[in-house]
Amino acid sequence: MSISSHVILVILAVVLQKTFAPLFSIKSITPDLVLIGVMAISLQHGRVWGVLIGFSAGLLFDILGTEFVGLSSLSKSVAAYLAGFFGAERLERRSGGIIGFLFLVLFAHDCMYYSILSIGTPAGFWSTLFKQALPTAIYTLVFMIMIDLVWPKALWRK
Repeated sequence: MSISSHVILVILAVVLQKTFAPLFSIKSITPDLVLIGVMAISLQHGRVWGVLIGFSAGLLFDILGTEFVGLSSLSKSVAAYLAGFFGAERLERRSGGIIGFLFLVLFAHDCMYYSILSIGTPAGFWSTLFKQALPTAIYTLVFMIMIDLVWPKALWRK
């Protein structure tokens, strides 16, 4: 993919996240389409591209949103770095290994994002972990699996 393809993917993911993803929410849990795009780029092209795209996508998402500016940039950059560092070429080609790895990256992203977001609220860490981070990571992983079933070469294959 070229640079223009990455830019288009990021803009499309942010627009879909802001408009389309809320239609699939289950009790305020929505899949993170921006993170799916960032992780796909990071898995295909490595951690440097992943961090650049993750920061850009997160910043665009934050600017268009109402939450802390920079929080999505930080969490998506860290997730992209992890995905790119331990990318698909280092994992066995079995789907179970890749899916387990993707879940860990998604869960790390959501733990960081929702833990920082919940600072100053009465919700505790464990409540945030089990009511927001874990369900969001699982739901996003389900969307990643569905995308892989429909479009097999989209996520982690060059």
